[in-house]
Amino acid sequence: MFRRIVVAVQAPDQGALDLVRQLATEGVTEVQVLHLRERELSGPIWYSRESGREAGYLIEAAVFELRMAGLAAAGNVRPAIVDRVAEAILAEAEAFGADLIVLGSPRRGEVATRLFGSVTLRVLRRSGCPVIVAPRRGPRCQPSVSAQARGQGQL
Repeated sequence: MFRRIVVAVQAPDQGALDLVRQLATEGVTEVQVLHLRERELSGPIWYSRESGREAGYLIEAAVFELRMAGLAAAGNVRPAIVDRVAEAILAEAEAFGADLIVLGSPRRGEVATRLFGSVTLRVLRRSGCPVIVAPRRGPRCQPSVSAQARGQGQL
């Protein structure tokens, strides 16, 4: 049983929130939803890829969904430099006293991960507590019409 869970969300990611709902115990588990506004340096100016309003909406939606499931949840939006996202997640988990970190599915493909690295891999390597990565949620495989017909002996 986990008492304190940090879930890092980057986009509307149902996979991570579903996983938290499965792992958390109502009335026992506290959930901290974390969203990092990535900042980049362009010449002399720092800029974010999203507005504060967009980031706030994302956190509010995730916290609302977890609270509707009966969990004690709160959210934070924090700034992070693009190549320091993993460190920001680990710092938040340490400050919260997390027993578990839940991450959404990786956004990069295998080749890009090998070339540029991955936030998920950095968190997995450096974390002092367990880390669970939510699986990608793609369209479910539907059997083709010909496979269904074969199963009924019509072909």
